[in-house]
Amino acid sequence: MPDRRAGWSQQKKMMDETLANHLAALLAGRLSEAETDALLASLTPDTATFEQFTTLIAAVRATACPLPELAEPVFDCCGTGGSGRPHFNVSTTVAFVLAAGGVRVVKFGNRAATSTSGSFDLLEQLGVPVEYPPERLPRLLDATNLAFLYAPQCYPALKAVAAARRRFGRPTLFNYIGPLLHPLHPGRRVMGVSHPRMQAFIAQWLATDPRTHRAVVVRGHENRDELTPVGTSVLYEVTPRRIDKRSWTPLDLPCDVEAQPYTPEANLRQFQDIVTGRDTVSADYHSVRLNAGLGFVAAGRTETLADGAACAAELLASGEVQRQVETFLAHVHR
Repeated sequence: MPDRRAGWSQQKKMMDETLANHLAALLAGRLSEAETDALLASLTPDTATFEQFTTLIAAVRATACPLPELAEPVFDCCGTGGSGRPHFNVSTTVAFVLAAGGVRVVKFGNRAATSTSGSFDLLEQLGVPVEYPPERLPRLLDATNLAFLYAPQCYPALKAVAAARRRFGRPTLFNYIGPLLHPLHPGRRVMGVSHPRMQAFIAQWLATDPRTHRAVVVRGHENRDELTPVGTSVLYEVTPRRIDKRSWTPLDLPCDVEAQPYTPEANLRQFQDIVTGRDTVSADYHSVRLNAGLGFVAAGRTETLADGAACAAELLASGEVQRQVETFLAHVHR
């Protein structure tokens, strides 16, 4: 009798190789519009397989530009976006809080795709150069515990896909793999994910990545890509070859929830209010405090979310985060 398992394994290998070849052609701009649309239609988050997910990540990673070697490992805090709701730049603010607490953060990010203000939209308002010279990254990181990497600068091949994705008009796996493309391969991270199936895929990918030490993959209330101070959040806590899933609901957390424009300009004002200690009551402040707390846990600085959030609150109240912002801006322009 023929070995059906061997036959399926061979067929699967051929399918994976075919997808990899098509993705390489897409990233090189060699597919027609019809071929591109057909490929993107096979990569929707509700229907794509985990094997397609991992093949896409590998294909895009192969196009990364080289970066300087770093002597020590780094941490990342990043969200996928995709909730469809305007929001404050929580993870970008969290990066400053974690750096003020002694965590070496290299945050990977981009401009807004589906929201009104992405990470680099806020950073540009702060005066941070979008395309910071990569060769200066090690010195900046050593001096400030913090650096930012602009995704298009690291992956210029994605420019060939951007127009096709806009024309296609529907979310694909490309909308959710961004944080996993971090070219420095952080072993510790907090990732926010707005899609439940993609959250499970990302946790599975991280658990099998040999570079992962500890990660938390979180989806908040109303599918926000962060831990939320209202409603229930779902967390996947990831260590090598292990995933622990749990839910978390804040207990009687008082916070002001107001309608905000959440433009880059408005987010800059909110950022300044939070890091200077003027805002200690808004939902955005509590989102920063809680997600930074989660970051301290993933970085191994605290044992519990409560302890991490208390550490974040103290860093904000004491002015340490404001000093971190000032130090970073001074060094980034040298």
